[in-house]
Amino acid sequence: MRYSILDYDLNLLQNLIHIIDQHLDHINKEALQVEDADSFGYFDHAEHIIGLGFVACQTYLSSICGYLKIDKRKALSVGPLHSSGQTKAQIINHAANYWKHNSEWSFDKNSKQKKFVEEAFELIGFSVNTDYPLSGVLTEVVFPDNAAFEPIIKILESWRDELQKIPPVTEQ
Repeated sequence: MRYSILDYDLNLLQNLIHIIDQHLDHINKEALQVEDADSFGYFDHAEHIIGLGFVACQTYLSSICGYLKIDKRKALSVGPLHSSGQTKAQIINHAANYWKHNSEWSFDKNSKQKKFVEEAFELIGFSVNTDYPLSGVLTEVVFPDNAAFEPIIKILESWRDELQKIPPVTEQ
């Protein structure tokens, strides 16, 4: 077992998530003030912000893997589980990859990453072909909490703590 790490990246992520959640809350409040929020783009705006939130979380996942010298695929297989059988870290990673790459997938029909993301989203009940899939994924990852990124901090702390029990990759 490793010693606890001083986690500066988590502090930075907490600050970003606070801003993202404030922005999401603002969008939701504004959306409640209009009759057809979808036609005014509120849900598109929220989906964009949620995508950025998942990318911020993915950056944290990657930084911890690098710091602890653990292969990312192995690292994503530990931590709190979603009812779909996937780890929440895997779902967060897939959601970030969806946000970053989905617009280019129409040109790359054979993308392995696309297939993995589509399968992950299907398992939790939100097809990538639905409107606002990231909103649904966020809701699922933090359930029973309200759809926001603040509850993800505890998920990531639990993931990080479990990860510290895995031996690091040694150079040969």
